[in-house]
Amino acid sequence: MSEYEILTVILSAFAALISIIVWNGQRKLQRESLDMQKATADLAKKQLEILIKEDKIQSSARLKLELIKVGNVYRFVISNISNVEAKDVGFELLIDNPKKSPLISSDVASKLPAPKLSPGSELSLLAAIHLSSPTAYNARLTWINPNGESVVDETYVSL
Repeated sequence: MSEYEILTVILSAFAALISIIVWNGQRKLQRESLDMQKATADLAKKQLEILIKEDKIQSSARLKLELIKVGNVYRFVISNISNVEAKDVGFELLIDNPKKSPLISSDVASKLPAPKLSPGSELSLLAAIHLSSPTAYNARLTWINPNGESVVDETYVSL
């Protein structure tokens, strides 16, 4: 072999080595690019889930129940704290003996189920609470969201 042939073989081997190094680097870059694309797709999926949740929250009514005392009168107050109206609002106390309910049945019968509770509105029910009555109750609120979904919320209320 002549000097030119040896030089050509060395240069070819060197070029092949450089090609292998570049090819390996490209594989690593491609793998990183695929990982980034996957991470971006996962992030987009999470963002979509968050947007769907926020949309559901904004289109769902949220009701709050309070037991308050104004002067000598006790009241259960149901408030709509959302931006949408609640329909067919119902309320019941979860007590063992319904005869010991502090709710005044005529008041409940005249007000519930409430056909509509607009955002920011309140509905109050008289409560006959006396010294031997408990000051805290488990209660169930029911309503229908504007999208037709029925909601049942069990809550705890106290003075």
